Amino acid sequence: MLEFNATLLAQVVHFLILLIFLRLVAYKPLTKLLSDRQKLIADSISAAEQERQQAEQLRAELEAELRRAREQAQDIVQKAAKAGEEQAAVIIENAKNEAKRLKDAALVDIQRERDKAVAELREQAATLAILVAGKIIEQKLDDQIQHRMVQDFVKEAEELLC
Repeated sequence: MLEFNATLLAQVVHFLILLIFLRLVAYKPLTKLLSDRQKLIADSISAAEQERQQAEQLRAELEAELRRAREQAQDIVQKAAKAGEEQAAVIIENAKNEAKRLKDAALVDIQRERDKAVAELREQAATLAILVAGKIIEQKLDDQIQHRMVQDFVKEAEELLC
């Protein structure tokens, strides 16, 4: 049958002592190290997930802010375009008013020059008429007669011109 060997018994005892020693010395610290490592990894994953969520939230906020900034920029551009159009309309209106004023002033100047030319023409015509009349009647007219004749001639010339 089986023979009993003392060496085998010593090896089994040594093996059991080694197991107890490893359990006390190595297994508990090793399991503690592994559980600490597992907890660290779980915490890191949790922290990474939180940071990812925060980054996602920040990205959404930044996109919303960018969208608002674009809308504000569009509003500013539209307001500037509207203000430019209004300013252009004001400038055009001012230019029209200035052109009308210049035209009216030019018409007044033209009327004044016309009246002046008509007056000069009347005077020259009166002088010429007096000279012609003086030659016709071959007499010299005194100032009173000359003045009355000029007035009569001017009235007749006005009636003809107007």
